[in-house]
Amino acid sequence: MSETTSFDLVVLGAGPAGSAAAKRARTLGLSVLMIDKAIFPRPKLCGAGITPRSQKALVDIFGANVPNAYHIASRKMGFRWDGEDLAAFEGPYDFIYTYRTDFDHWLLREAEAAGAEVRQGTRVETILDQDDTLVLADGTRVTYKVLVGADGVASPLAKHLFGKAFDTDTIGFAYETEVPAPCSDQAEMTIDFGVVRWGYGWNFPKSRSRTIGVVSIRGVDQDLRAAMDGYLRNEGFDPSSVTIKGAHIPFGDYRETPGRGNVLLVGDAAGFVDAITGEGIALALESGAHAAEAAAQVIAEGRPQRADRAYYPKVKHIQADLEKVKKMRAIAYGSATRGMFKEKLRTSTRLREALFEVVSGQSSYADIEKRMAKHAMVKMVSKLGSWPQALSRKVRG
Repeated sequence: MSETTSFDLVVLGAGPAGSAAAKRARTLGLSVLMIDKAIFPRPKLCGAGITPRSQKALVDIFGANVPNAYHIASRKMGFRWDGEDLAAFEGPYDFIYTYRTDFDHWLLREAEAAGAEVRQGTRVETILDQDDTLVLADGTRVTYKVLVGADGVASPLAKHLFGKAFDTDTIGFAYETEVPAPCSDQAEMTIDFGVVRWGYGWNFPKSRSRTIGVVSIRGVDQDLRAAMDGYLRNEGFDPSSVTIKGAHIPFGDYRETPGRGNVLLVGDAAGFVDAITGEGIALALESGAHAAEAAAQVIAEGRPQRADRAYYPKVKHIQADLEKVKKMRAIAYGSATRGMFKEKLRTSTRLREALFEVVSGQSSYADIEKRMAKHAMVKMVSKLGSWPQALSRKVRG
């Protein structure tokens, strides 16, 4: 007879969102099981820039920031446009640059140290909704009161709930590589907004390399792989000398109902990624913690099936900001305003200050929009579509 184990909260996926859910749930006294098909440490495509908003979330949830051994820090930044230098400046605070291999493993260990049970290299074979039960590949049956899907952009749990995770045309696709160029503290980070359409390229300094990548909406008609090669050449590296990997990422296509009943979706599985700044780690950490709080609330009330109703209000501010992003990104990426956006990147300290406020968590996009409402760039938002024209009809449908 198969073994059966029971937990208050079961978390599928042990990345930042999953570890945050597990850690917060343990803080609130819940029994927790984390399940991940990978064995940590494992690689993960991501620029792994830890913004001030992410740093605040780490302190709030884990009581710590990224250990010094795992990162470098810098305030030096630059904007580029298809290889052309537009502006170089210093931010008002440190950004931390790490590797997801190290970062995610550290968070997993923190959740485990808090008392979460962890099963790595384990797959879920069957989800029995009516019984609140998972059947694992080895035959083990796991029952739960609340189930959290932190299982990424291709979330099997989202597919189970809704038939598919996301429309691959309207989310993003990214290419990324590590180039052998070790950096130290105060090395420059750059973003190139002209190297692709409806996206950008990034060059992040790391202790053992530089992480270089490009991202765009998947359905845009362009050769993103060729753009990646061109970007690497712009940055002074031979594309043939490095290993380039690709992956889907949420890039503006978030879920309005991230879950159902006692099943909740967090982080990438819910589409919580900022399509302008690329911020995903902070939203993963925050949504993971919110899911745990909602679970603790409804379990204490004896109504775990109402977890979704407790969770949705907690992430409404994330969704509201991502909805603003879908409109405001048309300024950055839309063909009608690209020239204006390029010039603002070159000259506008107001634009930089607004971006710094957003990535620090000091202001929302709604706050920025209200403050800048008198300026021509923001006035144009209401007239612009949130998707490239070729995708607009499909998105509306």
